[in-house]
This record gives sequence, C-alpha cells and structure tokens, in this order.
Amino acid sequence: MSVYAILAFCCMPLVYTEDTTLQHDVDTLRAMVQVLTTENKLYKTEMELMTEKMRQLESKFDRELSGQKHKDKRLLITDQPPVSASHHVAFYTQLTKTLHLATQQMVVFDHIELNHGNAYSSLDGEFVCTVQGTYVLSWTITCSDNTAIETELVVNGIVKGHIFTDAGNHADYETNSATAVLDLKVGDRIWIRVGRVFSGQIVGSNYGSSTFSGFLVN
Repeated sequence: MSVYAILAFCCMPLVYTEDTTLQHDVDTLRAMVQVLTTENKLYKTEMELMTEKMRQLESKFDRELSGQKHKDKRLLITDQPPVSASHHVAFYTQLTKTLHLATQQMVVFDHIELNHGNAYSSLDGEFVCTVQGTYVLSWTITCSDNTAIETELVVNGIVKGHIFTDAGNHADYETNSATAVLDLKVGDRIWIRVGRVFSGQIVGSNYGSSTFSGFLVN
C-alpha cells in the first residue's frame, strides 16, 4: 500500500466525524429557529390581543369621558345650585294699617312677605343695598274716598320717582303704582315717603292694597 493510500485511509474517519458534527449543528439551529418562529407567532398573537384590549379600554374611556362632559353640561344648565343667599336679593312688603302722615314722612310697610338678603327693615321702612347692581323697585299706594296723596321713591335723600294717587273728586278708593329701574351701590338707602301734595291717608290692609317691593336684576 502506498503512503498516499495510508494517509487517505487515516483521514476518512476525521472527515466523517466533522460532517456529522456540522449536520448536528445545522439541525440544532433549525430547531432553534423553529422554536423562535413559534415563540414569535405567540408573541405576535399576544401583542394583537393586548392591542385589541387597549383599543377597547380607550373606547370605554372615551365613552365615559363623553358621558361625564354631558353630565357636567346638564349640571351647568339645569341642575346648577341656586345663587347664595348673600347675592339673592329680593323683598316684598305690605302695609297692614291705615296711615295718617305729613309731608316727607316715611311710609313704613310693616308686613314682610319676602326678604331674601334681609335688606329691608320693617322697623324704619328702609331698604339698604347689600349687593351692588341693577334693581327693579316698585310701590303701590291706595288712598281713601275723596282724598289724594303724592308719594316718592327716595334714594339717599334724592327723589327718583313719584306717583299721585287721587280720589279727591269721587267717593271711592284710588290705587296707583310706579316702577323704577336703578343702579345701586352697597350702602344706598331707599324708602317711600309722602310728597308735597297730600290731603288724606294711605290705606293699608291684608290684601296688599299698599306695597313696596324690589329685587336685584344683575
């Protein structure tokens, strides 16, 4: 046997061993790739499920947020709490007895039907402004048979309106009313008094024949 033949024979097991090892490595890598591919599919499926769940949560959140905004809007429009008592000013008073007064004497309306803000006093007949703003003020005066009387709406001593109730030429009561819209400041004092013309009495009763009222507009 030649030397070359001997060398070839000795090398044959080595080549075979290397080929077997490489094949094993290839098979191992293929198995790993298959496992990774399977895991990737699983991760992809899980990612899709998580994405869908997130989308559902976002949709639910949007619906709840929209509902809350709608609820807040309804609260603002229909269910808003009333204005606090300190800013809710309105009064309505009546005269329950007949008064005989002289010029510039104050008409004290003694019965209070309504007094939000407690700005009117039945002791002195004054309404004292506690909240600055625009007010509507009105008063009604009834005089008796064959009499006449002038009354004035006074703000801090200044006449802002007047009415003349005249039953001087007939045997029947006469009633007259007036309304004024005024801007008032805190501390302004408003009352009704007898004017320069008078020849009788102011009639009061439990039916609201003579009244004084007002309320804050803005």
